[in-house]
Amino acid sequence: METFQFLWIICLLSAELICGEVAQLVHCNAAEREALLDLKMGLNDSWSRLSSWHGTNCCQWSGIACHNTTGAVLVVDLPNSSGRQPLGGEIRPSLAKLKSLKHLDLSGNNFAGKIPHFLSSLENLQYLNLSYAGFSGAIPPNLGNLSSLQFLDVSYWGLTVDNLEWLSGLLSLKYLAMNSVHLSKLGGEWIEPLNKLPLLSELHLEYCGLSGFSYSLPSLNFTSLKVLNLQGSLFKAKLPTWLANISSLVSVDIGNSWLTGRIPLGFGELPNLQSLKLNYNLKLSASCFQLFARSWKKIQILDLSITGLHGRLPTLLGNMTSLIHFDLHFNYIDGGIPSSIGKLSNLQYIDLSLNNLTGSLPDSIGHLKNLVELRLNSNLLQGSIPSSIGNLQRLTTLTLASNKLNGTLPASIGLLSELSSLDVSLNKLTDGFMPSGSFLPFLA
Repeated sequence: METFQFLWIICLLSAELICGEVAQLVHCNAAEREALLDLKMGLNDSWSRLSSWHGTNCCQWSGIACHNTTGAVLVVDLPNSSGRQPLGGEIRPSLAKLKSLKHLDLSGNNFAGKIPHFLSSLENLQYLNLSYAGFSGAIPPNLGNLSSLQFLDVSYWGLTVDNLEWLSGLLSLKYLAMNSVHLSKLGGEWIEPLNKLPLLSELHLEYCGLSGFSYSLPSLNFTSLKVLNLQGSLFKAKLPTWLANISSLVSVDIGNSWLTGRIPLGFGELPNLQSLKLNYNLKLSASCFQLFARSWKKIQILDLSITGLHGRLPTLLGNMTSLIHFDLHFNYIDGGIPSSIGKLSNLQYIDLSLNNLTGSLPDSIGHLKNLVELRLNSNLLQGSIPSSIGNLQRLTTLTLASNKLNGTLPASIGLLSELSSLDVSLNKLTDGFMPSGSFLPFLA
């Protein structure tokens, strides 16, 4: 999950929870204890993960947390996230007797059958994570009755959905993930129900088979949306202009989604954008990269690799001073590398390989003191390798192969103590300084 995921730490979920030694002061409701014991009876627990589920005080059991005065069970937290043997079996209807339940996490397990319909009766539920839990079949639309739900993750390739209208009832929802769920039947109609969720902050629909967009919306209600991940879709269409009007967007990933046409100009005006990944969209292009470079002062991650991007790197590239990860490899970029690249002092990764870059490596590249990987192979670069490259003390990977570089390797490369991969093959370099270490450069 992304950086912006809500921090659902059990002991901080609510002031009503009891944790640690305080649990000894409160006893759980007897009826709810019996409900949990019945739930346990339906589970296959080959690793004895529920070995603490005995005795009279269920508030002390592993994965259970209770109200600090009434003892009502508020949390059932049974994810399998550490490589242990997953829980299996069935989720018995006794779970529905936990009427005060706010947090239910069964993710990463191996349950059989469909998602239980009775979960919709847990009207106080705020957090529901059933991701990769082994459930199959259609997601029950009655989950839309959980009006208090703020977090919902039902990601799993065994699940299907015929429509998303049921989501429009989740007016408190802030986080929605349905990664790998089969949504191919929805066409472009998937967006309208989601547009009715005013508090939605994160939307993850990766590899769902989404196949279209609605290009006109009566109104745009995504006023809280920060994270949008539609990676691995099958759009075969242009990006809608309304997408670039969601000013709250911080992170967008629509990579590997068969996008066509140009990147809407509005993307260059998104005031909060920090991460944009549109990579692996061979028919997507942008002829206005200079405009984007002027505006993207907050952007930290930019991946437009393997698209139809063409043109030159603008001098205004130096304005993108927040950049950490910069990937434009396998495109049609020509011209030189502007000296303003030296202003990107936060840059850690840059890949401009497999383009048509010409000219020489600017001396200012030595200003990138935080750079870890530098990939410029398979271009038309010429001239000598600047000695300033020895200033890149954090560099682990330097790839300059398949260019027209000449001269000798600068002695300053010997100062790169972290360097583990160096490739300068297929250039016009002559024998010169050979740095010591575990690698040998290939000179051509």
